[in-house]
Amino acid sequence: MLLRIPALLLAFTLPLAPAQAGLLERLGLTKAAPAAPSFLPVEQAFVVSHRQADGRLTLTVDIAPGYYLYRHRLALSAEQAELGDWTLPEGRPHQDEYFGQSQVYHQELRLQVPLRSTGDVGRVEFRYQGCTTGLCYPPQVLTIALDATTAD
Repeated sequence: MLLRIPALLLAFTLPLAPAQAGLLERLGLTKAAPAAPSFLPVEQAFVVSHRQADGRLTLTVDIAPGYYLYRHRLALSAEQAELGDWTLPEGRPHQDEYFGQSQVYHQELRLQVPLRSTGDVGRVEFRYQGCTTGLCYPPQVLTIALDATTAD
């Protein structure tokens, strides 16, 4: 009979062990490793959209909260297309752990790029790079196909 009591106690307490462990973690009473920071995939951190109309290409980058794009890492190049003069807007000053003193964009960047002409298979490459605290994404390249146009 005495041997049955410890077996019964064990049978009733084993199902409680996982529940107790979860409770201890929620109360902060365990020595579990802190959760690693989670970062957005690059295409969610910097959502690029584009539109070609009225002889220009409009590029818009929606930048997730807490993320930023580097001004000095933005570039456009064209293949079988001729771009007109375009300029980057001023960025906000930022002391960066990777690049030192930089200019960055938060929330949104919008570029208006005049298109002088494009061939049947014209395209633009948009190069950019961004970061957030603790992570710098590798440089990105987005290729944008253009509709054929000619200068007026």
